[in-house]
Amino acid sequence: MAISFRQRMLHIFVATVACFSMAQPLCAQQSEKEEIAVQDAYKAYIQAWKTRDVTALQKIIADDYMAVNFENKVSSKEIEISTAKSDPLWNQMTVDEIHTHIVGATAVASGFISAQGQRPDGNVFNAKVRFLAVLVKRDGRWQLLATESAAVKQQPS
Repeated sequence: MAISFRQRMLHIFVATVACFSMAQPLCAQQSEKEEIAVQDAYKAYIQAWKTRDVTALQKIIADDYMAVNFENKVSSKEIEISTAKSDPLWNQMTVDEIHTHIVGATAVASGFISAQGQRPDGNVFNAKVRFLAVLVKRDGRWQLLATESAAVKQQPS
């Protein structure tokens, strides 16, 4: 069932008022738990991408997902999963830094990913990526709704 913009704004308002009206320590504990859950969901996405785990990607990525990919093109869930299948072999991929901000059932996550991949010719390469992601909580779990990422330019030594 789709939620209208007005309903979403009402949910955000009610969640904010409820949070501020609760005892602050309880709200902070709940917030910290949710931030960890958001971070874990994003890290699970990165792990699923690295291992080309299509089943996990299907669960983690929302059906109405959209992204701006490395080619600056708007992408969908289907395109992203197809890209993950054909991406280079990743030897290592980690979330080095992640920050989250939650408002109701919506979260924003940003940070850095480091990766080491291998091209078809066997050459190894390193990548550093800055990401921004929007996640939504649906059916009790966090899913990716939108992402944008960009390669971090290496500074000359």
